[in-house]
Amino acid sequence: MNPHLGIPSSFTAPSPAVAASARAVYLRRVYGWFTTSIVAAAGGALFALYAGADSSAVTITLRDGSAASVPPIVALLSSGWVALLISYAVMFGAFTAASWVRNKPVLNVLALHGAALVSGVFLAPMLFAVQLYASQGMTLSTAPIRDAFLLTVASFTGLSGYALISKRDFSFLRGMLTMGLFVLFGAIVLNLFLGSAVFQLAIASVGVLLFGGYILYDTSRLMREAHLESPVGAALRLFLDFFNLFVMLLSILGSRRD
Repeated sequence: MNPHLGIPSSFTAPSPAVAASARAVYLRRVYGWFTTSIVAAAGGALFALYAGADSSAVTITLRDGSAASVPPIVALLSSGWVALLISYAVMFGAFTAASWVRNKPVLNVLALHGAALVSGVFLAPMLFAVQLYASQGMTLSTAPIRDAFLLTVASFTGLSGYALISKRDFSFLRGMLTMGLFVLFGAIVLNLFLGSAVFQLAIASVGVLLFGGYILYDTSRLMREAHLESPVGAALRLFLDFFNLFVMLLSILGSRRD
């Protein structure tokens, strides 16, 4: 027994090879759960966009005079301020609950994928509107959803990969990112009253930089705190970074040309 450390003198720290192997297993689990949560979100969006779409009684008139059916779930979520606030509350509650149970086996997996599915349903009205504008040739990109997703995947892969390979500590970004998040949220609330397309474009541009920073910070945190959090909890943070980056890029590419 070592009298100074209070541990058996025969104790040896894990070798670098063992530590690296354990970290690799942890990272595979994190990115595995992250990937399945993206699939769950896509499933939620597809369900909201196509469930009952053929029999929908809600239609809107397009610029060329033709009519387009609005899926029932999209119509419900877009029916006014009350529906918008309720959907925000449901999504916030889902992710808060997932964060609370992130270290509880089985329950954390269900909560992660449930929250991801809810986020996909919540995003459906935006996807529907952007695709509708794109079909009329009114958006900056001819295929904004596809291009935003591909850009998000490329950006996430590049930033997260850089943080993993370089092993740099990006914890110094925490204060700036937190402040930026509050400023971004305030700007979004303000623009709900202003309704400015130019201001919305500026918000989305800042959001891209902000959530790019969060990807670096949260990936770096994986390397430093792997022993403190379950892989599901880490996957939840990465999912939120990916989801918000996608929303910001979609806001830019789906902006109307006029």
